Amino acid sequence: MKNFSVPEFWQKFKFKITDGLQGVFLVLILAWLFYDSGYAVLILSPMIWFWHKECVSDRKRKEIEQFQKMFREWILLLASSLSAGYSVENALGQSYKELLMMFPKGGIMLEELREMITKAGNNQRPEILFDELAEKYPLEEVVSFTEVFRTARESGGSLNMVIRNTASQMAEVMDTKREITTMLAAKVYEQKIMTVMPAGVILYIRICSGEFLEELYHNAAGVLMMSICLAIYVSAYLLGKRMVQFEL
Repeated sequence: MKNFSVPEFWQKFKFKITDGLQGVFLVLILAWLFYDSGYAVLILSPMIWFWHKECVSDRKRKEIEQFQKMFREWILLLASSLSAGYSVENALGQSYKELLMMFPKGGIMLEELREMITKAGNNQRPEILFDELAEKYPLEEVVSFTEVFRTARESGGSLNMVIRNTASQMAEVMDTKREITTMLAAKVYEQKIMTVMPAGVILYIRICSGEFLEELYHNAAGVLMMSICLAIYVSAYLLGKRMVQFEL
């Protein structure tokens, strides 16, 4: 879904710098804790790229969640505008104004609506506008809404009823997801704590009783042991993170 996260150049640059600095700090800490060696920084440097990809994935997931929330609110506003007697083209403009009041900080959906309103002003048919939206953001709810809208438009069905039914179904899915998120909140917090704990324990020992770890540094057996521990640590982090993520 390449079109989903397309920030401005300066935003992309800022994210890369921030992710890079965080990645460098992470590599420095792990190299010191697990190997006590500057050479380990070079060996672990690919983790900077790995950390950047994880950050990009997290941001994209949050954007998708925000888009879904705004899309659901938008079709409810669109249905209300249609009920008030607006044409589809005018309902787009009215729903945009109301959605902007609900999300004053902006978002992808508002950007797309501005573009749709401009194209609608150039006499482009609403079906084509929704098809383009579904093509750029091929989420299930967007595609389904587009297909149902086109069918209702071509068959002369009640657009207001179709949109309200679609919004109702989306609301049920989002409410279920919200309930699951609430139930998993404690587990997510535990997962974050357990991610930090192993490194925290090693850090505590290094600071308070560094001699206990001396045998694990600067020798082949120690490097091998700490490498295995680091591999387990990273694997546990990835597994734990995937376990608390879900899609409906």
